[in-house]
Amino acid sequence: MGGVDVRGGIGGIEAHCDDMVAAARHFGRAATDTGEQTLALHRYLVDPQVLASAPLDPPGAASFEAALLDALDGPHGLTALAARAGSIDLALRGAAASYLAADRLDEAITPELSAAIHLPGALADALPAAATGDWSGAGSKLLADDPALVDAGLNGVAAATGGSVSKDAFLLGELYDDGHPLVTPLGTDPDADAAGPPRSLADLVTELTRRDDQWPGDIDVRILDETATGPRQVIVDIPGTKDWSLLARHNPDVTSPVTNLRALAGESTTYERGVLAALAQAGVRPDDDVLLIGQSQGGLIAVNAATHTAATGQFHISHVITLGSPIGALAARVPTSVQVLAVENSSDVVPHLDGAENPDRVNVVTATVRHKGSSVIDNHGLQQAYLPGAEDIDACDNPSIQAFLGGMTGFLSGQTVTTAAFGISRGY
Repeated sequence: MGGVDVRGGIGGIEAHCDDMVAAARHFGRAATDTGEQTLALHRYLVDPQVLASAPLDPPGAASFEAALLDALDGPHGLTALAARAGSIDLALRGAAASYLAADRLDEAITPELSAAIHLPGALADALPAAATGDWSGAGSKLLADDPALVDAGLNGVAAATGGSVSKDAFLLGELYDDGHPLVTPLGTDPDADAAGPPRSLADLVTELTRRDDQWPGDIDVRILDETATGPRQVIVDIPGTKDWSLLARHNPDVTSPVTNLRALAGESTTYERGVLAALAQAGVRPDDDVLLIGQSQGGLIAVNAATHTAATGQFHISHVITLGSPIGALAARVPTSVQVLAVENSSDVVPHLDGAENPDRVNVVTATVRHKGSSVIDNHGLQQAYLPGAEDIDACDNPSIQAFLGGMTGFLSGQTVTTAAFGISRGY
């Protein structure tokens, strides 16, 4: 148990490629400046005054011309220097493009490749349970050992239908009426306030765990240092799916599968609109810094809300933390103004439900923790997997992790906290 694998952020491939392109620009400017100066100096070779004085000292004029020509166009001259700087510019840009292309290819093939690599061991682990007729236990072991099988299966179905996982999810979601949000204020939560402002990622997950134990659709909006002048820090806890009634065409529970289907496709949902309405009711201002933290479905809602509000300016969602959420296809759409930390448990199948690898982006950090439980549910559980995973991340010295946590200092240094709870349901 324990340990964290990190992808993306300031230590990721895109960040290094950005550095390469920045260096390439310097060489490009040097090539341009040197080339312009070289052209200007070439004029002295045919300068009328120089040519007019040549008969007075033919050897000296010839020596001057030869020296200047060598300095400009010789093997080590300015023309060659400008050409070398230009070639380094092109080489660095080409290398950065190649690295990014290879990374995009890796994102595309990693799920299937990972499924194939881990399949033999997963089958060996599942066979004893299957031999005793415990098919549920066998399936649980198989998916815990090789959750990428879900990616491969979903991508196979999508390929057979000529679409993608997100497109298929959208089409299925269109079969259901998403309705409109009904937001009920539940008052302040003194029990949440008694715990005090968070000081770590583990503290944030602890509060989300507590909120997750409440009724379906319950969220909270936590305002730090509410009486402070200027922008405040606001934390929103968004629990995940609690109702699996897929067949119900009209379901008042916003945590039902219809939300998952629409959110996987990046669509606005009643749950998301309810969260934004709750922020408005709580008095959150457009210039407040907002952190959304959500598990599973809640993470989908958080990512989509951050993407959509960045376009509208309704709220300033600066940070998003997801826990066990399938955001691979969505994270690439998140604007660079939003910092995302995606926490995934290596034995959790849910992050694989979109059939996509999380992208390696400067503003998207994926931290994969390793907490294998006794069931599929445990591997996805906040208390069982993601709270201990958050503790691992708090202790991690990876530069991408440290940069993300350091960038959200304001959310972890508040002196007071005021928690307002809201119930969100779906109306028709």
